[in-house]
Amino acid sequence: MASNKKLLWTDADVRCPFYISDDCAGRSICCEGFSAGTDSISRFRTLRQKDRHMGLYCVGDFERCPVYGCTYACKYRDP
Repeated sequence: MASNKKLLWTDADVRCPFYISDDCAGRSICCEGFSAGTDSISRFRTLRQKDRHMGLYCVGDFERCPVYGCTYACKYRDP
């Protein structure tokens, strides 16, 4: 699993297929949304919280991310 101590992850670090972008020095991450034609934006209270989330999920074990789980279940899981 990726270290969650790095600040300011780059797009090249990200492994999650639902990640779209983040606002670098800002506090939000944009991911594919739960339904067609939507995006999901997560806003964090601090840059440290955003960076920790990215380290744990976007860069690390993305299949354990709540956003990944909901998006996968809503759009891609076989009925």
